[in-house]
Formats: sequence, structure tokens, C-alpha cells
Amino acid sequence: MNKSKLSATLAVIAFSGGILAVSGFVVPSLADSAVFAKSSTATQVNAKLSPEGSTVPVLKVEAPVPVSTVNDDLLLEQMTEEQIQQIYDYLELPGDPNTSGREMTDAEVKRRQVLEDQYVYDGVRPKKLLPLQAGQGEVYLDLKTNTYHQPERTWTDEELLQMIDWRYRLNLVASKRNITAPVVAVPEKFSKAEIQTRAAESVRKLFDADVSKLKTNVMLVEPGYGIPSFWSVGYIPYKSSTLLGQGQEFWQYSVQVNPDTGVVVDTTAFNSVIKRTPIDAAAAAAMKKDDSWIKEATRIVKDKQGEKRKIVKAYVTGTEVNNKRAMVAVDVLLEDGSKYNAELRYPSKQLRCLIYEPAGKAK
Repeated sequence: MNKSKLSATLAVIAFSGGILAVSGFVVPSLADSAVFAKSSTATQVNAKLSPEGSTVPVLKVEAPVPVSTVNDDLLLEQMTEEQIQQIYDYLELPGDPNTSGREMTDAEVKRRQVLEDQYVYDGVRPKKLLPLQAGQGEVYLDLKTNTYHQPERTWTDEELLQMIDWRYRLNLVASKRNITAPVVAVPEKFSKAEIQTRAAESVRKLFDADVSKLKTNVMLVEPGYGIPSFWSVGYIPYKSSTLLGQGQEFWQYSVQVNPDTGVVVDTTAFNSVIKRTPIDAAAAAAMKKDDSWIKEATRIVKDKQGEKRKIVKAYVTGTEVNNKRAMVAVDVLLEDGSKYNAELRYPSKQLRCLIYEPAGKAK
């Protein structure tokens, strides 16, 4: 696999635990090179903010656990040697793929999101495979030029399903491909179950959310590209693509755990529809005189995280970047040199993430 596609693959694998219910379809260079991890637990939910005045995500169970119809072994058996070789050839093409034609509209993206869940859970399949050369349809991948050709008109469901099906076949073959470089296994000091328990407890403490009803992905990410090894735990509703396509609000959570110490180092909550209000100059000036952000961050560290060590200093940081992101980040320094960074949404002061850096690493 060429370096560009490999980098994209590793990036998506590292964050496939549920950081975002992203539809990579509109960015073929990411979606087509990604090998998506699959795991499961529990029940579909639709999570919404609780009544006004509260920031606690409330989870509502809506349906039994859906069962995936995507069987990797069966899908591989259905592919011919020629089809598999075509994917190998594609993976060797230099650079990211190009795109030709009209960009997909928001309505088409939403339709594709719903169709993807139907592909996975309801067994809906395209009548034909995605064409890999010109002359067989308006939507096709030209392997010679590494270009996805999209129609100048509205996509049909069949065309969307062809592209969805291609991505799953592509991911499958890429994941099964032999890797010649030696892989150094990371010793697992904690079991997957122990890591999942610690991650779930962190989400419960910080966000008052029960993740037992969410689809769970737990994986040990090996070190590489300057990134140390870490356990990645993601929680997301089942059929989240359908929820996205329907414009429904839901929460998902991502947790990172240090594989050597078992300490949770990052717990983040995401919401698909929360609107951001960038912090303008006037608001930024007012915040400099407002210590309520620091008080809220220290309250979260002490009361929710349960930190017993003495807090020696707390201050707002990274304002130039975070003002544009509609976030307020507060560094909370402990007496032993450890540090928390609490990121709060503006203007609600709702916690987005809590990051922990142990003594010796914190700066």
C-alpha cells in the first residue's frame, strides 16, 4: 500500500473507536483507504440533551440490538480473484484519488448515511458492483487515472449503494492483505474488559451517561508515526448513520487509556448537532474578567473526576485557537506536577473533554 493511503488508514484506525460518526464517503481519499474496526455490545439509543438548564445527556433506548449482515468471510468468498487483484492494484496507485463531477448535496449525503445502515443491518445491496472503468455508468472509479467520477445530476440509490459496497470491499481486502513489515506486539498489561470498565466509569463520572446501551469499540492502538500506544474505547449509538441522515441529535464518547498504567488520559463527548458560537473579541475581553470558567473547570476536576490532590493553579489557555472553535480550555495544575485540561463549550460551560497528563509529562 502506498504511503499516502497507509497514513490515512492508520489515522482512521486510530480513531475508529467512535470519536466521530463520520461519513467519509464525501472524502474518498479517507473513506476508501480506511480499514474500519468492527465490534459490538448493547442497544440502539437516541441521546438528547435533558431539559433546559441541565447539561446531562439522557439516553433513550429505542430498539433491540441490530445485527450486522456484513460477513467478511462470505463477502471475500463472493469476490473473484480478478476483483481482489483490482483492489490490490488500486491500493498501489500513487497519491490520493481525484474526484470529478458535481459535489454531493447535503440531502444526498443524508440519503447515503441512511442507506449505509440499511446495507449493514438490513442486507440491502446494489444490483451491480461499482464500475471500475468508463462506459458502464455515470458513477464509476477510473482505475487508470485514480479518479472517482460523480454525476452532474442527483445520485440514485443504486449508485449510492454501489459506492458503499465498494468501500466495504476495499476495506475488507486492505485489512486481509499480508503485511511484510514485522509487527511488534504491544504487551497488554490490562485486559480489554478492564479497559472497557475504566472507560465506561470515566464517561459516567464526567458526563452522567450510561454507555452500556451504546455500540462499543475497544482496541489497542500500536505505536507509530510519533504516536505512543494507547487503548481506544468508543461508544456510539447503533445505526448512527441513520440518525445522522435524519438529522437527529445523539451523543457519542471517546476514551483513551494509558496501556502501561491503566489511567484514563482523555475522555471526550461529541454531539452531532450542537451549534458552535465563536468567541468574538468583545466576548474574549469579557472572559478575561470572568473567573467562572476556571471555577467550573476546577469543580469538574474535584467533584466529578474525584481528584483529591491539591490544585495549585488554574488558568485559561490556548485562547487564540479555542476562541474560533467556541471552546474555553482551562489548565488545572496539581501539586505533584500533574495536569488536567478541561475543555468547556461556549457559552454553556458544558464539558467537552477532560485530558490528563501525569507528572513528568505535563508542561
